[in-house]
Amino acid sequence: MKINRLLSFYLCVLFFYKCSNNSIHSSYRDFENGWELNDTVFFEFNSFPDKKYDIQFHIRNDNNYQYSNLFMIASLNEDNILITKDTLEYLMADKEGNFLGSGYGNIRESFLIWIDEYDFKKGSDYLITLNHAMRKNQEEKGLKILPGVVSLGIKFSEKKPDND
Repeated sequence: MKINRLLSFYLCVLFFYKCSNNSIHSSYRDFENGWELNDTVFFEFNSFPDKKYDIQFHIRNDNNYQYSNLFMIASLNEDNILITKDTLEYLMADKEGNFLGSGYGNIRESFLIWIDEYDFKKGSDYLITLNHAMRKNQEEKGLKILPGVVSLGIKFSEKKPDND
């Protein structure tokens, strides 16, 4: 009897979470021992309705991450045509060195809206690529491996209407 109530509770929580979640697609890429400089992350997709969605990146890091920020180079291609290419900076820690984001234990997750209300076209093929662009101060070459990055994700979500 107790198990049935517990199961019912979890199903209700899952139901309300799914109903309140405005995400239409999310995907993650995990890293075994950090993010290598030449390890390009690819996200390919093509099943969007004709609508505008925010494109968000999600970063999961652990205590091995040694920096207060993260620089990435992101590009968006639609039907093999480069739409945009940006250098992005993620703030990963506050001035005292405490990691930002949410999570439990030594894993933290932060997110950044990259493109606000991108107008997706039904039937188009999309490719988003990401590389880290981290380097040590006074050095030209990038870090060969970026320890502490556990995974990198992407999420597409509808903008919630403002309640004025």
